[in-house]
Amino acid sequence: MAGVTGPKIRVLFDMTELQGWELRAAWDDFKIGLKHGGDFEKVALYGNRPWQALAAKVGGWFISAEVRYFEHESEALLWILE
Repeated sequence: MAGVTGPKIRVLFDMTELQGWELRAAWDDFKIGLKHGGDFEKVALYGNRPWQALAAKVGGWFISAEVRYFEHESEALLWILE
C-alpha cells in the first residue's frame, strides 16, 4: 500500500481530555508513525498536562513532520494553518 500521494497531512490533536496513555496505545502510535510518518507535514498537539508535552516530543522522533506542543488551542491552530 502506497503512502499519501497528494498534499501532506496537517493534524491538530486536542489532548486536553486525554487522561493517560497505555503501553498498548503507545505501541500502536509508534507503528503508525513508522508506517505513515512521511505522510505528515505538521502535527500540532494541544494539551494541558506536562506529560503531554513530553509525549509530543517523543512522538516527533518517529515521524518526519514538524511536531509542536501548545497549551493554547488558538496558537496551535494558527501554527497548523501557516
